[in-house]
Amino acid sequence: MPERPPIQAVGRIVEIVEDGRLYRVEMANGYRAYAVLAKEGPRPEGDATGRAVGLEYSPFDMSRCHLVSWLPEGP
Repeated sequence: MPERPPIQAVGRIVEIVEDGRLYRVEMANGYRAYAVLAKEGPRPEGDATGRAVGLEYSPFDMSRCHLVSWLPEGP
């Protein structure tokens, strides 16, 4: 059986659970999940609360995801 690709999405950080490692993110539709930042993943500069981020969800468990990118801040 072929492996299913991750679901890519954009969310916003609403809470820092563990600085530099675990964040609570919210999608545009109000859905919230925990986002884990990999050891070799991108690190935030300054306060991360309110920042837009790129996420990858497993197709099997939508309660946890991986934070894959920090999106540029808008105007």
